Amino acid sequence: MVFSKFRSSVSELLKPLGLFLAKHGAKPWHMTLIGFSFSILFAYLALAKYLLLTPVFLLLAGFFDVLDGLVAKVSNKVSLSGAYLDSMVDRLSDIVIYAGFFFLGFDMFIVFLATSLTLTLTYSKARLENLGIREPRISLFERSDRIIVLTFILILYIVNSSLSYAAFAIYTVALTIIVTLRLITGYMDLRK
Repeated sequence: MVFSKFRSSVSELLKPLGLFLAKHGAKPWHMTLIGFSFSILFAYLALAKYLLLTPVFLLLAGFFDVLDGLVAKVSNKVSLSGAYLDSMVDRLSDIVIYAGFFFLGFDMFIVFLATSLTLTLTYSKARLENLGIREPRISLFERSDRIIVLTFILILYIVNSSLSYAAFAIYTVALTIIVTLRLITGYMDLRK
């Protein structure tokens, strides 16, 4: 989607920050855990109904998700264990973020469905990579894309909660379509 296409440009733009952090002792896992902490704070703020702060903390969680990989690259600390930790914490973060939407009053079934679809989407990519498909044909709604769309839905919630509920439902339908397409194209690619 939008952000994923510009991820390398954004990474290049943030490279000086990554170098600064690495030079001053920041480790990739520090960024991972800080990002996860912002996800937890987002869910708490949603529960406490501090609406104006929720988009900020959601974006901060996404920002640190970008930083952890960047710090790993610029400090030459890319590792299998780090990639595993990042992936697992990202999934936990996704669950916590969706819990925040539930706390705001979004429909429980739709939130559960969005959570399940997100976990399925990320699992399908990892499984396809494990089976030799380097990049799935359908790679929409990567984590950064989801964070941006969910932030927009949060801002909409502050302005008009009914519209945000509808936007979240549309987002969930889009996730359903993408997961279905990923399933079909992944299956076809593996049969070749």
